[in-house]
Amino acid sequence: MHLSSFNQKEKNGGYRLKSYIIDAVAFLAYLSDRLPAKADEIFKLAENKQVNLLLPSIALGETLYTIYKGKEIFGNEIPFEKIDLIFQILEEEDIIKLTDLDINAWRIFNGLNISELHDRMIVSSFHQNKASAILTKDTKITEKIPVIWD
Repeated sequence: MHLSSFNQKEKNGGYRLKSYIIDAVAFLAYLSDRLPAKADEIFKLAENKQVNLLLPSIALGETLYTIYKGKEIFGNEIPFEKIDLIFQILEEEDIIKLTDLDINAWRIFNGLNISELHDRMIVSSFHQNKASAILTKDTKITEKIPVIWD
């Protein structure tokens, strides 16, 4: 994929990097090196600073909770020690940036017809950040907006 296909031209003639929202499953797959090809390609672009990856706080909470509970993701249990790595990745903000909902996103949240709280918050983050897609395999989200996974 060419860089220009991931950038959006701004009114001032400059370019803004496209942003992608990461859900908990995508973040857990990244941490356990189990991302499918298309999602992995987006993470590689972020590592090369060609796109922005945004992790909603709710997805971070789901990720940590999954690790605390010792749940498997794609057949792998993520070791508790990876939590320090998660915080380091987010503190550096080089690859993944943590994002929270502002009041306008909460208004979007209010108008969505999605039953799950966390899915509603992730889709609200998508709209708030004018993201290009959500990295997820969640079929409840895939019905509503563009997603990248396989």
